Amino acid sequence: MIEIAEPLASLAEVYSRGRYAPYTRAARLGLGPAAALVRFAQPAGEYPDPPTADYTLALNERGAGRMWFDIGCGRRELAFVPGQLVLKPPGVATSFGADQPHQKCFVSLPAGMVDGVLAESGAVVRDFDALHADAFRAPAAARILDLLWSEAAPDSAHGRIIAEGAMLALIGVLMGLAGQPQPRRGGQGALSALRVARVRDWVMTHLGEPFGLADLAAVACLSPYHFSRSFKAATGLSPRAFAQACRIERARHLLVETQMPVATIAQVCGFSDQSHLTTSFVRVTGTTPARFRREQR
Repeated sequence: MIEIAEPLASLAEVYSRGRYAPYTRAARLGLGPAAALVRFAQPAGEYPDPPTADYTLALNERGAGRMWFDIGCGRRELAFVPGQLVLKPPGVATSFGADQPHQKCFVSLPAGMVDGVLAESGAVVRDFDALHADAFRAPAAARILDLLWSEAAPDSAHGRIIAEGAMLALIGVLMGLAGQPQPRRGGQGALSALRVARVRDWVMTHLGEPFGLADLAAVACLSPYHFSRSFKAATGLSPRAFAQACRIERARHLLVETQMPVATIAQVCGFSDQSHLTTSFVRVTGTTPARFRREQR
Protein backbone atom coordinates (compact mmCIF):
# COMPACT_ATOMS: atom_id res chain seq x y z
CA MET A 1 0.00 0.00 0.00
CA ILE A 2 1.28 3.48 -0.85
CA GLU A 3 1.15 5.77 2.14
CA ILE A 4 2.66 9.02 3.35
CA ALA A 5 4.43 8.80 6.70
CA GLU A 6 3.34 11.59 9.04
CA PRO A 7 6.21 14.13 8.89
CA LEU A 8 7.37 16.50 11.60
CA ALA A 9 6.08 20.04 11.25
CA SER A 10 9.62 21.42 10.99
CA LEU A 11 13.24 20.32 11.25
CA ALA A 12 13.46 22.85 14.08
CA GLU A 13 11.73 20.24 16.28
CA VAL A 14 14.77 17.97 15.92
CA TYR A 15 17.19 20.79 16.77
CA SER A 16 15.14 22.23 19.64
CA ARG A 17 14.28 19.06 21.55
CA GLY A 18 15.47 16.12 19.46
CA ARG A 19 18.77 14.29 19.34
CA TYR A 20 20.49 17.17 17.52
CA ALA A 21 19.59 19.68 20.24
CA PRO A 22 23.15 19.69 21.71
CA TYR A 23 24.44 21.05 18.38
CA THR A 24 22.10 24.08 18.34
CA ARG A 25 23.85 27.44 18.79
CA ALA A 26 20.86 29.76 18.26
CA ALA A 27 17.21 29.51 17.27
CA ARG A 28 14.37 31.85 16.35
CA LEU A 29 11.06 30.00 16.45
CA GLY A 30 7.67 31.29 15.34
CA LEU A 31 8.95 33.73 12.75
CA GLY A 32 5.98 34.74 10.64
CA PRO A 33 3.57 31.92 9.72
CA ALA A 34 5.08 29.08 11.78
CA ALA A 35 8.59 29.45 10.33
CA ALA A 36 11.80 28.81 12.26
CA LEU A 37 15.45 29.84 11.96
CA VAL A 38 18.18 27.66 13.48
CA ARG A 39 22.00 27.96 13.56
CA PHE A 40 23.96 24.85 14.50
CA ALA A 41 27.48 23.41 14.62
CA GLN A 42 28.09 19.67 14.20
CA PRO A 43 31.12 17.39 14.28
CA ALA A 44 32.06 15.23 11.33
CA GLY A 45 29.64 12.40 10.69
CA GLU A 46 26.39 11.29 9.05
CA TYR A 47 23.12 12.98 10.06
CA PRO A 48 19.87 11.38 8.84
CA ASP A 49 16.88 13.72 9.06
CA PRO A 50 13.22 12.69 9.27
CA PRO A 51 10.64 13.93 6.75
CA THR A 52 9.15 17.32 7.61
CA ALA A 53 6.02 19.10 6.44
CA ASP A 54 7.95 22.22 5.41
CA TYR A 55 10.69 23.18 3.01
CA THR A 56 14.09 23.62 4.69
CA LEU A 57 16.62 25.98 3.14
CA ALA A 58 20.09 25.25 4.63
CA LEU A 59 23.14 27.51 4.23
CA ASN A 60 26.77 26.38 4.66
CA GLU A 61 28.32 28.97 6.98
CA ARG A 62 31.68 27.59 8.11
CA GLY A 63 33.64 24.43 7.37
CA ALA A 64 35.97 22.67 4.96
CA GLY A 65 36.59 19.21 3.57
CA ARG A 66 33.88 17.15 1.88
CA MET A 67 30.13 17.08 2.41
CA TRP A 68 27.49 14.70 1.09
CA PHE A 69 23.72 14.62 1.12
CA ASP A 70 20.70 12.82 -0.25
CA ILE A 71 17.48 14.86 -0.25
CA GLY A 72 15.44 12.45 -2.32
CA CYS A 73 17.28 12.67 -5.65
CA GLY A 74 20.24 10.42 -4.96
CA ARG A 75 23.51 10.90 -3.10
CA ARG A 76 25.65 13.93 -3.94
CA GLU A 77 29.22 14.49 -2.75
CA LEU A 78 31.10 17.75 -3.12
CA ALA A 79 33.44 20.16 -1.38
CA PHE A 80 32.05 22.02 1.61
CA VAL A 81 31.87 25.62 0.36
CA PRO A 82 30.61 28.43 2.62
CA GLY A 83 27.71 30.17 0.94
CA GLN A 84 26.26 27.08 -0.73
CA LEU A 85 22.60 26.30 -0.17
CA VAL A 86 20.56 23.10 -0.16
CA LEU A 87 16.75 23.04 -0.36
CA LYS A 88 15.14 20.09 1.41
CA PRO A 89 11.65 19.29 0.04
CA PRO A 90 8.71 18.46 2.33
CA GLY A 91 7.71 14.89 3.04
CA VAL A 92 11.08 13.30 2.23
CA ALA A 93 13.52 11.67 4.66
CA THR A 94 17.01 13.04 3.97
CA SER A 95 20.60 12.54 5.00
CA PHE A 96 23.49 15.00 5.36
CA GLY A 97 27.11 14.41 6.33
CA ALA A 98 30.59 15.91 6.36
CA ASP A 99 34.11 14.66 7.02
CA GLN A 100 35.03 17.71 9.10
CA PRO A 101 33.23 19.85 11.72
CA HIS A 102 30.92 22.37 10.12
CA GLN A 103 28.48 25.17 10.88
CA LYS A 104 25.19 25.77 9.08
CA CYS A 105 21.94 27.61 9.49
CA PHE A 106 18.53 26.86 8.09
CA VAL A 107 15.14 28.44 7.76
CA SER A 108 11.93 26.46 7.50
CA LEU A 109 9.40 27.64 4.92
CA PRO A 110 5.91 26.23 5.52
CA ALA A 111 4.68 24.31 2.47
CA GLY A 112 1.29 26.02 2.70
CA MET A 113 2.91 29.43 2.44
CA VAL A 114 5.09 28.36 -0.49
CA ASP A 115 2.15 26.78 -2.30
CA GLY A 116 0.04 29.88 -1.72
CA VAL A 117 2.69 32.20 -3.14
CA LEU A 118 3.19 29.99 -6.19
CA ALA A 119 -0.55 29.76 -6.81
CA GLU A 120 -1.21 33.49 -6.36
CA SER A 121 1.70 34.39 -8.63
CA GLY A 122 0.17 32.42 -11.52
CA ALA A 123 3.12 30.01 -11.59
CA VAL A 124 2.76 26.37 -12.49
CA VAL A 125 3.06 24.59 -9.14
CA ARG A 126 5.79 21.98 -9.56
CA ASP A 127 7.87 22.60 -6.45
CA PHE A 128 11.38 23.86 -7.12
CA ASP A 129 12.44 21.05 -9.49
CA ALA A 130 16.24 20.93 -9.89
CA LEU A 131 16.84 22.93 -6.69
CA HIS A 132 16.12 19.72 -4.77
CA ALA A 133 18.76 17.76 -6.67
CA ASP A 134 21.99 19.62 -5.88
CA ALA A 135 23.65 22.38 -3.88
CA PHE A 136 23.46 25.88 -5.37
CA ARG A 137 24.54 29.44 -4.71
CA ALA A 138 22.20 32.39 -4.23
CA PRO A 139 23.87 35.46 -2.67
CA ALA A 140 20.49 37.17 -2.40
CA ALA A 141 19.13 34.30 -0.30
CA ALA A 142 22.21 34.42 1.94
CA ARG A 143 21.67 38.15 2.49
CA ILE A 144 18.02 37.56 3.37
CA LEU A 145 19.05 34.96 5.95
CA ASP A 146 21.45 37.54 7.46
CA LEU A 147 18.54 39.98 7.64
CA LEU A 148 16.40 37.40 9.43
CA TRP A 149 19.08 36.81 12.04
CA SER A 150 19.72 40.49 12.66
CA GLU A 151 16.22 41.98 12.48
CA ALA A 152 13.51 39.35 12.77
CA ALA A 153 12.14 38.59 16.21
CA PRO A 154 8.92 36.74 17.04
CA ASP A 155 8.25 38.88 20.12
CA SER A 156 8.05 42.24 18.34
CA ALA A 157 5.59 43.59 15.78
CA HIS A 158 8.25 45.01 13.47
CA GLY A 159 10.29 41.80 13.76
CA ARG A 160 7.35 39.66 12.66
CA ILE A 161 6.70 41.97 9.70
CA ILE A 162 10.36 41.80 8.67
CA ALA A 163 10.30 38.00 9.02
CA GLU A 164 7.21 37.60 6.85
CA GLY A 165 8.61 39.91 4.19
CA ALA A 166 11.96 38.12 4.25
CA MET A 167 10.32 34.72 3.83
CA LEU A 168 8.32 35.99 0.86
CA ALA A 169 11.54 37.34 -0.61
CA LEU A 170 13.24 33.96 -0.12
CA ILE A 171 10.41 32.22 -1.94
CA GLY A 172 10.74 34.75 -4.75
CA VAL A 173 14.49 34.10 -5.03
CA LEU A 174 13.88 30.34 -5.18
CA MET A 175 11.20 30.80 -7.83
CA GLY A 176 13.65 32.77 -9.94
CA LEU A 177 16.36 30.13 -9.56
CA ALA A 178 13.90 27.40 -10.54
CA GLY A 179 12.88 29.28 -13.68
CA GLN A 180 9.54 30.42 -12.26
CA PRO A 181 7.07 32.01 -12.45
CA GLN A 182 5.79 30.50 -15.67
CA PRO A 183 2.44 31.39 -17.21
CA ARG A 184 -0.35 29.10 -16.07
CA ARG A 185 -1.64 27.04 -18.98
CA GLY A 186 -4.75 25.90 -17.22
CA GLY A 187 -5.14 23.27 -14.53
CA GLN A 188 -2.52 21.68 -12.34
CA GLY A 189 0.93 21.28 -13.89
CA ALA A 190 1.59 17.75 -15.10
CA LEU A 191 4.76 15.80 -14.49
CA SER A 192 7.16 15.90 -17.44
CA ALA A 193 7.48 12.85 -19.67
CA LEU A 194 11.09 12.45 -18.54
CA ARG A 195 10.07 12.24 -14.87
CA VAL A 196 7.21 9.86 -15.61
CA ALA A 197 9.69 7.61 -17.42
CA ARG A 198 12.09 7.83 -14.49
CA VAL A 199 9.36 6.83 -12.06
CA ARG A 200 8.21 3.97 -14.29
CA ASP A 201 11.76 2.62 -14.61
CA TRP A 202 12.20 2.77 -10.84
CA VAL A 203 8.88 1.03 -10.18
CA MET A 204 9.64 -1.78 -12.65
CA THR A 205 13.03 -2.29 -10.99
CA HIS A 206 11.59 -2.44 -7.46
CA LEU A 207 8.29 -4.27 -8.04
CA GLY A 208 9.15 -7.08 -5.64
CA GLU A 209 9.99 -4.68 -2.80
CA PRO A 210 7.68 -2.70 -0.52
CA PHE A 211 7.66 1.00 -1.41
CA GLY A 212 5.45 3.98 -0.71
CA LEU A 213 4.35 7.29 -2.14
CA ALA A 214 7.29 9.08 -0.54
CA ASP A 215 9.70 6.77 -2.39
CA LEU A 216 8.10 7.55 -5.77
CA ALA A 217 7.99 11.28 -5.02
CA ALA A 218 11.69 11.20 -4.15
CA VAL A 219 12.47 9.63 -7.54
CA ALA A 220 10.70 12.59 -9.18
CA CYS A 221 12.31 15.08 -6.74
CA LEU A 222 8.92 16.36 -5.58
CA SER A 223 7.01 16.40 -2.34
CA PRO A 224 4.49 13.54 -2.01
CA TYR A 225 1.58 16.00 -2.17
CA HIS A 226 2.65 17.67 -5.40
CA PHE A 227 3.88 14.43 -6.90
CA SER A 228 0.45 12.80 -6.52
CA ARG A 229 -1.32 15.64 -8.29
CA SER A 230 1.30 16.13 -11.01
CA PHE A 231 1.63 12.40 -11.67
CA LYS A 232 -2.11 11.92 -12.08
CA ALA A 233 -2.31 14.96 -14.34
CA ALA A 234 0.36 13.40 -16.57
CA THR A 235 -0.77 9.76 -16.60
CA GLY A 236 -4.45 9.77 -15.61
CA LEU A 237 -3.60 7.32 -12.81
CA SER A 238 -2.84 7.74 -9.15
CA PRO A 239 0.64 6.54 -8.13
CA ARG A 240 -0.92 3.55 -6.40
CA ALA A 241 -2.97 2.57 -9.48
CA PHE A 242 0.10 3.05 -11.68
CA ALA A 243 2.19 0.75 -9.48
CA GLN A 244 -0.56 -1.87 -9.65
CA ALA A 245 -0.69 -1.58 -13.44
CA CYS A 246 3.07 -2.12 -13.59
CA ARG A 247 2.72 -5.24 -11.46
CA ILE A 248 0.07 -6.64 -13.80
CA GLU A 249 2.20 -5.77 -16.83
CA ARG A 250 5.18 -7.64 -15.39
CA ALA A 251 2.98 -10.61 -14.43
CA ARG A 252 1.60 -10.86 -17.98
CA HIS A 253 5.13 -10.90 -19.38
CA LEU A 254 6.34 -13.58 -16.96
CA LEU A 255 3.28 -15.76 -17.58
CA VAL A 256 3.97 -15.81 -21.32
CA GLU A 257 7.77 -15.77 -21.44
CA THR A 258 8.68 -18.06 -18.52
CA GLN A 259 7.71 -21.34 -16.87
CA MET A 260 7.76 -19.65 -13.47
CA PRO A 261 4.97 -20.89 -11.12
CA VAL A 262 2.12 -18.43 -10.59
CA ALA A 263 2.89 -18.23 -6.87
CA THR A 264 6.47 -17.21 -7.64
CA ILE A 265 5.31 -14.63 -10.18
CA ALA A 266 3.04 -13.15 -7.51
CA GLN A 267 6.02 -12.74 -5.20
CA VAL A 268 8.33 -11.33 -7.88
CA CYS A 269 5.72 -8.76 -8.93
CA GLY A 270 5.03 -7.52 -5.41
CA PHE A 271 1.68 -9.18 -4.70
CA SER A 272 1.12 -10.47 -1.18
CA ASP A 273 0.32 -13.99 -2.44
CA GLN A 274 -1.08 -15.94 -5.41
CA SER A 275 -4.65 -15.16 -4.41
CA HIS A 276 -3.91 -11.43 -4.43
CA LEU A 277 -2.37 -11.71 -7.91
CA THR A 278 -5.34 -13.70 -9.21
CA THR A 279 -7.90 -11.22 -7.85
CA SER A 280 -6.04 -8.23 -9.29
CA PHE A 281 -5.36 -9.98 -12.60
CA VAL A 282 -9.01 -10.93 -13.11
CA ARG A 283 -10.09 -7.37 -12.33
CA VAL A 284 -7.81 -5.96 -15.04
CA THR A 285 -7.84 -8.66 -17.74
CA GLY A 286 -11.09 -10.51 -17.12
CA THR A 287 -9.32 -13.87 -16.83
CA THR A 288 -7.14 -15.76 -14.36
CA PRO A 289 -3.34 -15.93 -14.66
CA ALA A 290 -3.46 -19.69 -15.42
CA ARG A 291 -6.06 -19.30 -18.17
CA PHE A 292 -4.21 -16.30 -19.61
CA ARG A 293 -1.01 -18.38 -19.81
CA ARG A 294 -2.79 -21.25 -21.58
CA GLU A 295 -4.51 -18.97 -24.07
CA GLN A 296 -1.35 -17.06 -24.94
CA ARG A 297 0.50 -20.28 -25.62
